[in-house]
Amino acid sequence: MTEYNKNFQAQTTGNQEEEQSIQLADIWGMIWHHRWWYVLSLILCLSGAAFHLYKTPKIYSRSMKVIVDEDASNYMMRDLTQFAGTSRMRYSGSNVDNEIEAFTSPDLMEGVVKRLGLETVYIDKQIARTREMYKNSPVEMQRLDDGSASAFSFTIKKTGENTFDIEDFSVAGLGIETPKISGALNDTIMTPVGAIRIVPTTFLDKWGHDIQVSWVRASARAKSYTGRLSASLSNKMSSVVVLSMRDAFPNRAETVLSSLLDMYDEEWIGSRNRSTRATSKFIADRLAIIEEELGGIETNLKNYKQTNKITDIVQAGSVLSQQSTAFGNKAFEVSNQLAIAQMIKNFINDPIHTNDLMPANTGLESATVATQIGEYNHILLQRDKALSASSENNPLVQDLTASLDRLRLAINRSIESLISSLQLELRQVESREQELLNRVSKTSGQELELLSIERQQKVKEQLYIFLLQKREENELQSLLTVSNTRQIMRPTGGGGPVSPNRMMIILIALALGLGLPFGIIYLISLFDTTVKGRGDLVRLSVPFLGELPQLGLSPNYWKRLRANRYDKNNTRFLVQAGKRDSINEAFRVLRTNLDSMIHSGEQAQVIMLTSFNPNAGKTFTLMNLAKSMALKGSRVIILDLDIRKATLSKSLGQNKKHGITAYLRGKIDKVDGHTIPISDNLELLPVGSIPPNPAELLVSERMGMLIEELRGKYDYIFLDTPPIDVVADTAIIAPFADITVFVLRAGLFDRRALPVVEEIYKENRFNRMAIILNGVDSYSGHSGYGYGYGYGYGYGYGYGYGYGYGYGYGYGYGADTEVDDDDAQETKEDKS
Repeated sequence: MTEYNKNFQAQTTGNQEEEQSIQLADIWGMIWHHRWWYVLSLILCLSGAAFHLYKTPKIYSRSMKVIVDEDASNYMMRDLTQFAGTSRMRYSGSNVDNEIEAFTSPDLMEGVVKRLGLETVYIDKQIARTREMYKNSPVEMQRLDDGSASAFSFTIKKTGENTFDIEDFSVAGLGIETPKISGALNDTIMTPVGAIRIVPTTFLDKWGHDIQVSWVRASARAKSYTGRLSASLSNKMSSVVVLSMRDAFPNRAETVLSSLLDMYDEEWIGSRNRSTRATSKFIADRLAIIEEELGGIETNLKNYKQTNKITDIVQAGSVLSQQSTAFGNKAFEVSNQLAIAQMIKNFINDPIHTNDLMPANTGLESATVATQIGEYNHILLQRDKALSASSENNPLVQDLTASLDRLRLAINRSIESLISSLQLELRQVESREQELLNRVSKTSGQELELLSIERQQKVKEQLYIFLLQKREENELQSLLTVSNTRQIMRPTGGGGPVSPNRMMIILIALALGLGLPFGIIYLISLFDTTVKGRGDLVRLSVPFLGELPQLGLSPNYWKRLRANRYDKNNTRFLVQAGKRDSINEAFRVLRTNLDSMIHSGEQAQVIMLTSFNPNAGKTFTLMNLAKSMALKGSRVIILDLDIRKATLSKSLGQNKKHGITAYLRGKIDKVDGHTIPISDNLELLPVGSIPPNPAELLVSERMGMLIEELRGKYDYIFLDTPPIDVVADTAIIAPFADITVFVLRAGLFDRRALPVVEEIYKENRFNRMAIILNGVDSYSGHSGYGYGYGYGYGYGYGYGYGYGYGYGYGYGYGADTEVDDDDAQETKEDKS
């Protein structure tokens, strides 16, 4: 690469960097040029958005506010404490964050699903979409037995007024092959998942489409509803919980939220009453045992009195009774406490009750044991609640279990210590009582035995009455347990759906409809390195003769889409005398600029047209430029020197046997009589026979003789040659040309090759080099300066195409062209 080429590339790169900022006018020009693509893209995107809105079910949101009152149950417990006359009852309030987790528990939602019968879903198969039906399905399915399938679905197709077919059966998401199942309404139907019955509803008359029935277990359906449920605090400083549900049916969302609150209240009250129920069972068991023992004592007392004929033992032993009353009362209290302590110890050591709540409120006077039992029951409830939402491997569950084990051991030791002290106290009281009894025994053995029986009866009666009292207190406590929640706002919500967001989808469709074509077109333009118009050639110092518009283009965008960028059928004469269409005006401008170039220096007769690559329109340009020169009265001849292909000669159908190759071979000595008249003042010397050695013929001395012979007979000699980069023929012919015109085709020639064009010009490889830009799209905004490299054709006729998009001084006359039956372009004048 030469030093000039490097400098040119550096200058080009710098200029390109300066022009990288896209002006608003350029953006608007790009949009307007491809406006129908934008229209089509908008139509497609908006249609897609409309179809999405049509297909996507509307989702509504309903919210409910619940206040979690942590102290509500505490107030009730205080009332119960005052009523029972004891101050040892303890209660621990709930944590709001924990209750939020409880509200969103799948287990809680599973109970709601079962209660509302939401396991079965009915789907209406409409055109290009499906819609779930709730409370308005024409039919409903009843399962007559519990099958083993976790989920199944099928389609009901109506075949008659009361008959139908069941098809497309699937179990657990897998389709199964089954024979067609036919049935009637209210009939029992055997299916792969068991017996079912299809029953009609009040909406049976609206049955028009196929109905898909889908059933899943409540646990699986509950996960779906839980995923659409959200629970959060109204604000950080309150205990108000906001429960929100998103659903396709607002009334179903309201029903689910209300049922969820009811289910939560039931679970919460049930959890709080677990301790009460355990205590009630313990008291009931002890009452049954004491009642049996008390009955036996009373029977013994009756039999003893009857046997010994005792009528009044009170008077006989009044003295001793008065003395032993104090010890008897003391012995009763100690025995009572010892019996209760022993019962609690047996309960603790019984493996059956390992995971049960310990009896509370039993009347045990030991504050230490009562406190430990209350703490144990509280931790056990926490452990059970954590275990219901997790597993035994959860670290929190393991820590709580370890705490329970330690506390159970401590309670057991406290009970044993209490029993030991009570036993010691009881022995002391009984010892003192025994002393009195020994004194009584001296007077009457019968009175002693009777007194012992009566004492046992009294102890059992007092214990029995005490347990009855505790049972009533326990029942009262269970009745006074209330929920910790209060509904302060019923389920409600807006009338419109929250999804899909119609306005957002339309805005996205508009953005995509405008952005996609813009992005695609912009990327294409970035990666398109071909020359588009005169503006791409402004940095070349090579003389610019003019530009030619692309044939077959029309102001109608859709017709322009069908126009060919290159068509061999366009290799024809379009220039005609008197024609004022765009192509004729373009060649007149080209002819004027060529005349100016010819007369600006040495006299030039031989004009060679070539190109850098095939399909540049070189032959078409040469034909019509030559005819344009002939129209002004000059004698012009065209030499088809593309002797390898004879494109020009074949296109005109004038390739005779004797032509240029015959002359170069020496078969003819003169070209007179072998030229073909094309029109007035225009002749053609065809190739003739295609030679096997074209390069050798062109380097022969007869080539120079041919040019010299024609110089004396014609004013202009146009040479049609192959592209320079394809074969060496053009380089051989170039010295015979006075002017060399390179035809560059817009949309085909790569801008990156422009430094090569400049280098060729600077090195003078071709005589008086110039360029023509062919195939310019006048509607794309790339036409550049217009025709004639500054000469223009502003004669004031008002004809011609509007090439004023480019760099400042186009024409803007705006004529419309058509192609008539003779393939000639006519002009419809349109005053601008």
